[in-house]
Amino acid sequence: MAITGAACGGSSSSSGASTSKNAAATGTINVWIRGAGDSAKAYQKIFDAFTAQTGIKVSIGKTTLTDFETALSAAASAHQLPDMVLDDAAQMGGFASQGIILPVDKGTFTGANQLTDQAWASATDLKGQVYAVPFSAQANVLLIRKDWLDKLGLQPPKTWADLAKVAQAFTTQDPDGNGKNDTYGLAVPGSTSRGYTSWFWSSFLYSAGGDYLKADGGKFIATLNTPQAVSSVQFLEDQVCKNKDVQPSALGDDTTATNKAFETGVAGMYLTGPYAYATMDATAVKGKYIVVAPPTGPDGTAGTLAEGTDIYTMADSKQDEVTKLEEFMVTPDAQKIGMTAVPSATVVRLPVNKTVDASAVHGDDPRWQLAQQVYASSGHYEYDNAPNWTQLRQKMSDDLNKLLSSCGDVQPALNSMNSDVTSILKQQGVG
Repeated sequence: MAITGAACGGSSSSSGASTSKNAAATGTINVWIRGAGDSAKAYQKIFDAFTAQTGIKVSIGKTTLTDFETALSAAASAHQLPDMVLDDAAQMGGFASQGIILPVDKGTFTGANQLTDQAWASATDLKGQVYAVPFSAQANVLLIRKDWLDKLGLQPPKTWADLAKVAQAFTTQDPDGNGKNDTYGLAVPGSTSRGYTSWFWSSFLYSAGGDYLKADGGKFIATLNTPQAVSSVQFLEDQVCKNKDVQPSALGDDTTATNKAFETGVAGMYLTGPYAYATMDATAVKGKYIVVAPPTGPDGTAGTLAEGTDIYTMADSKQDEVTKLEEFMVTPDAQKIGMTAVPSATVVRLPVNKTVDASAVHGDDPRWQLAQQVYASSGHYEYDNAPNWTQLRQKMSDDLNKLLSSCGDVQPALNSMNSDVTSILKQQGVG
């Protein structure tokens, strides 16, 4: 997705402007949210608490997972951007380079020192400019059917080799006992939509000790054809092509379809974020699964995808009032509201406020303690600070999906991908 058309006047990041011409305007704050289900209800609880404290009203203008950035693009072209947007941290670089968001001054932001350095880093560009306020964090963990493990006499996987062994057993040994060959080891969201193929692969890439890129003096070098990257893709391809232990529709499934594969007993393991707890606990799989740390790679490296939801101050917003709302949303009270007010929608997955303990807030639930430990010790963010990370992720996803669909030769495919990404980085001015 590329947002085109002028952002509202004076807000382009290339100009260095940091203040909206409507900064001191008052009135209801219009907020758009990338979310679904009960997310709007959870955010409304936070906004209601803010209004009760400040008298400033907040209106949710749009809440959707479908074509959210496309709608935002149309709003930018029509000079009708909302005041504030909550969206994936991965959108930060693209929004900044397109000039539709305003920088954040950490020096004057109340409560800035309460937020984790890890979260702030994900909202900071290559030059050190902060372009968002982190609101929620997460890192992928492994959900696994405990009842299936017990039936087959298996232990939760700790390494890739263990993961392959359990996945194969779940696929071939009828773990649900229905006498049918209808179960699979690993639920994979392998669709190219929103770059899911690359998104899922990233945890294996990190646990192999690899990475997409390497920062180099304000620029990036593509590192997609290293031995570590090759081993991670080969492992994933083995599960898809050789062992055939992923759900048959994996390479066309987005996360919604993959959630269903796990919650309905089609697949027995799912590498995903802790937001899935609420989803799964509302289905028949509740109480039948456990959560463990992602298996380590061949050399014992622990690595997994870390992500976040960021708050973006949009161009020509009511900037002063938006800042007050942002400052409120990262307070301990607001973070706790986002974690617990609507159990079916934990819009704050892991708190970015370091004074808040996720496990304690969730009644000492060990799943949340694990998620917080994994995020802190082995979580790796994607390169959200690239001028257009979503373009890069989509390219890698398309190439990787094609490779897995054809069960092709990994090294030449990654050599080609690395070359293409290098070219895109140069086009973006950071290669």
